[in-house]
Amino acid sequence: MTDLENRLQAQITAQNLMIEALLEAVIRAGQLDPSALVGKLEQFVSAPKASVTNPGEIAAVMGEVDAWADMISGRYLVVKDSSPERNPR
Repeated sequence: MTDLENRLQAQITAQNLMIEALLEAVIRAGQLDPSALVGKLEQFVSAPKASVTNPGEIAAVMGEVDAWADMISGRYLVVKDSSPERNPR
């Protein structure tokens, strides 16, 4: 990796850590409903995308958004065996 790539990766990692810490704080404080957040992220992933946008870029963003939904669901929601719905922990 080049120096620029290393710095960009470091910035992305630091931003992810900050986002995760902020999510933790607002969810624990009751200011953010994790079910609603996951629903919005899943809605974005399933929504039709603008045809003028690069399909590769759309796929990359969708993959990242889906990964965040999975992370939030895994940390803050419980999936019942009898139901595919996600429920708050």
